[in-house]
Amino acid sequence: MQAELKKRLNAQPFVPFTVVMSDGTHVTVKHPETALLAKHWLYVTTDGGETTEHLSLLHVTRIQRSEKAA
Repeated sequence: MQAELKKRLNAQPFVPFTVVMSDGTHVTVKHPETALLAKHWLYVTTDGGETTEHLSLLHVTRIQRSEKAA
């Protein structure tokens, strides 16, 4: 999953995507600068930087293309 996330974060042009977690939570990455990928975690800022989501890669069930534009 880490390799797929890295590929999407580095894509040119960037295409927004949504990370779906095992509990059903959806988190959209609208721009690559709002996400930080670590070995076991993905950190995503939302709400204009007001909130940071800490997502364990073990609980990512799928990554889907987002309908929202960057």
